[in-house]
Amino acid sequence: METSNLRHETRDAVLVAVARDMIARTSMSQDGFAEQLNHQLFDRAPERCKEKGFPDLQGMTKTADMQAYGRAYKAWSKRVERWLDDSGDRIEIPSWIEESWVGALDQPWRDRALIELSNRYGLLAVKQIGSNIDDALQVFAGISTSFGLVAGLGGKVFADGVFDHKDKGYAGSFESFCRSLAAHAVAMADRAAIVGSQVH
Repeated sequence: METSNLRHETRDAVLVAVARDMIARTSMSQDGFAEQLNHQLFDRAPERCKEKGFPDLQGMTKTADMQAYGRAYKAWSKRVERWLDDSGDRIEIPSWIEESWVGALDQPWRDRALIELSNRYGLLAVKQIGSNIDDALQVFAGISTSFGLVAGLGGKVFADGVFDHKDKGYAGSFESFCRSLAAHAVAMADRAAIVGSQVH
C-alpha cells in the first residue's frame, strides 16, 4: 500500500484507503469486509448498533429465515459500499465505528491503519502484549517482518549513502515501516520489563 499520500489525509480517507487496498490485494471481497465489520460492531457496541438500526448478521443466522437474512445482508453491504466509495459521493464514516473498522481489517492492513491513524496525532501505535500464549510470539514476528521491510527498503534509500530529496518516492513507505518496527519493539520492551520484574 502506498502510505506516503495518507499522512495528511482525513481519518475517513485513511480508513477507506487501507480497506480498499486490502480488498484489492486479498481474496476478501467487499461483502466479506462488510460482514466482518458487522461482527466487530456488534461485539464492541451492540446497543449503539441497535439504536442505529444496524442488522445483527451473526445473530440473524440463528433466528431469522434465509430471506430475511438475505435482505438484511444486502442492505448492510450497500451501506458499507457507500462508506467505501472513494468518490465525492462517499458518506462519512461515524467516528464510533473507527475501532471496529480497524478490527475488521486483516493483518498487515490492521497495523498499517493503526500506524497511519496514530501518525495523524503524533502518536506511536503501541499495543500491550496480551496474556495469551502466542501474543508475544506474534509481536516478535511483527518485529522480524518490520525489520525485514526496513532493511529491504533501507538498502534502496541508502544505496548512495545519503537520505535526501532524491529518496522522496521511498519516504512514505520507509516512515511507515520504521514506525511499525518501533511500535512492535516498544511493545516487546514493555513486556520484557514486566517479565523481568516478576518475582517467584
